[in-house]
Order: sequence, then structure tokens, then C-alpha cells
Amino acid sequence: MANYKVKQGNDIGKFVPDKFYKDRFSYQLDLYLGKSEILDLRAGYYDKFYKVTKPYTTLKFLKDGKTVSHWAKAYRGLVLRAVAQNNINSMKEFMAMEIEGLSVAEIVVVKNKTEIVYNITN
Repeated sequence: MANYKVKQGNDIGKFVPDKFYKDRFSYQLDLYLGKSEILDLRAGYYDKFYKVTKPYTTLKFLKDGKTVSHWAKAYRGLVLRAVAQNNINSMKEFMAMEIEGLSVAEIVVVKNKTEIVYNITN
């Protein structure tokens, strides 16, 4: 296999990854998700691959009042770990859960998207 590197966001000739996946998998994802509650832990870049059409929740992390982008994956991992350790099965349970090192700063609801904004406390 030849040594190659394709950077995120680049097309491969006429192949446009985000359009390809959005066109071919959105319907199937909608069916799969059905009536499930959605905690969307994707990085913002992946929003263009699939548009969630039903109510869903995302997370945002602030450190000293500034949005964390580079380390956001680590904080999403902390949240996911807490969800697994506490056997969380619904958004109601999720909203009641305390996560060490994070405190809810605000909850913003726009259309079908609920964004929980966390302050990083440690």
C-alpha cells in the first residue's frame, strides 16, 4: 500500500467525503436512531456529515470563559466515562448527574438542539 495522507476536510479527486456520507447514510441513521434520545458527542467538524433532525443535546466546554476546542475531546471523554460509570439511560438521568471537574454554566435551546455549556472547574 502506498504511503499517503489525506487531511481532514480535503476531497479526494471528485470524492467529497462529507457530501457522500450525508447523502448515503442520513436516512439510515434516522431510522436507526428512531425515537432514541441523542447525546451528540461529535466534534463540530462532523456536523456536516449528518444533520440531526430530531431533538438532541450537545456539549460545550469553557475554561476561564473561553471555548475549549483542542482539548474538547478529552472533556467529552470525561462525560462519556461518567455516563458509563453511572449507567445513564436517559437525558433526564444525564441532566441530574454531577461530573467531577465540570459545572453547568448554562443550557441553550435553539430549535431542536439543546447545548449544555460546562465550566471546567479544575
